[in-house]
Amino acid sequence: MRRSIRFGIGHVERARTAPGRAYAETPVQRRMVVCAVACACSVLVYFVVRHLTHPSMVDLVVYRVEGLAVRQGIDLYGPLDTPHGLRATYPPFAALVFVPLTYLPKALVLGLGVAANLVLLAVAVRLSMRLVETEGRPPAVVVVPAVTALAIWFEPVFTTMRYGQVNLAVLVLVLWDFVRPPGARLRGVALGIAAGVKVTPAIFIVYLLLTGRRREATTAVGTAGASVALAAVFLPGATWRFWTDLVFLPERVGRLENAANQSVRGLLTRVTRTLDVGVGETVAVVVVGVLGMLCAVVAHRRRGDAWGLPACAVAGLLASPVSWSHHWVWCVPIGLLLWAALRGPHTGIHTVLFAGLIVFPSFIVWSVPHHPGQEWHLSHFELLRSFCYVAFGVAFLLLAVLPAPPGEPPPTPEAGRVGAGRVGRLEHVGHPAPGPPAVPRRAAEARVTPVRRLRAGVGRVFGIRYQDDLAGHRSGLGQGHRLTGSGQRDAGRHLRGDGSVGQ
Repeated sequence: MRRSIRFGIGHVERARTAPGRAYAETPVQRRMVVCAVACACSVLVYFVVRHLTHPSMVDLVVYRVEGLAVRQGIDLYGPLDTPHGLRATYPPFAALVFVPLTYLPKALVLGLGVAANLVLLAVAVRLSMRLVETEGRPPAVVVVPAVTALAIWFEPVFTTMRYGQVNLAVLVLVLWDFVRPPGARLRGVALGIAAGVKVTPAIFIVYLLLTGRRREATTAVGTAGASVALAAVFLPGATWRFWTDLVFLPERVGRLENAANQSVRGLLTRVTRTLDVGVGETVAVVVVGVLGMLCAVVAHRRRGDAWGLPACAVAGLLASPVSWSHHWVWCVPIGLLLWAALRGPHTGIHTVLFAGLIVFPSFIVWSVPHHPGQEWHLSHFELLRSFCYVAFGVAFLLLAVLPAPPGEPPPTPEAGRVGAGRVGRLEHVGHPAPGPPAVPRRAAEARVTPVRRLRAGVGRVFGIRYQDDLAGHRSGLGQGHRLTGSGQRDAGRHLRGDGSVGQ
């Protein structure tokens, strides 16, 4: 008896042999075993490092204190009982989101924070695969754990988990909105929620407008506005103060000269050794932001969201007054994008920039002095190391704006999402085969158990399809259809057994 588990366009078959006999070894199975062992070792070493370094997860502690301030009616943006006297920096809506954390013990919250960030990282990797069109081989069941185990050693991800930050949650919200099919219901809501929790994702709304997706942009703006209105109902004073005063004070977030501030403004502050913002510095930041968004729009027109969306993220990171090193979690989809590019037509520039990803796992940004006052006296070599992420971001924008290498397929409408570009499509071949025999409704509903619903939901996220689960029952592919390209989905559409098109 065989049970087939499908991943993308390929599948791995596992033979159920007699008791006592090992499964037949194939090159694919051996690679998967090696990959699984390597991933397990990487995660194990990570937890050993966490145990030895005792990370404080200070930001997650601050989030919980913000939720307590809401419950107790304390001034949200006043002095709070937080480590190092840290103050709230996010919009009031974020504090409302953090309220559920206050009903759990602090130790449990910290443990859940680690687990949640690991899951979010895996989901971000899966969504990044869909964004950059890596469906197919190698299968998602190999890529997701492998990249996740590798990405935890990238400094932005490592520091996010060390501090208990929300960067991975914001990344997942943005990616999920952009990989959904065009015209999907409520597309833009997740982006609006991300902008309501953390102001900086609002730059993706500008990106939507510049790329002609006004409906999604309107939905995102409406959702963000609803988050502000909700916060105004429960925290009117804090909401008024934040949106009329605090949002315009970047220094309240931290020391702008800090070497961990990987933005153009942070770089200029360290180079000029002054906090006074002159006309020249302001113009430089504005020019970088405008040119960065121009690169994102050009990249979208030439190569779809696969290149346009990360370019927009990099433009926002460069132009923001404060972009801490852990904000650069977009290195995960960028790394997958460059890896996918090297598997197809590419140039030497792609290879060089892929090698440049070493700046993230090298932790070079932390080799620069970070204590207050030290950044004003950095040597030339230390200054050079203090803007490694900025240099990588500029190089990526220059690569994104270049024409596609010869031989790369042109983008299709809404390219860069699942079902577009190189992702496979369903093609009708000859006459459709008769569909499966009709099943009475009650009998079909009896087979849809909660376990199968759960398996189907997990499968849709991670690209796993079991032949005997809910997705298999509902696929309805007749023998008169075949898969072409390098994937299975076509923007969520499929052909039923009777030849009609379903959604």
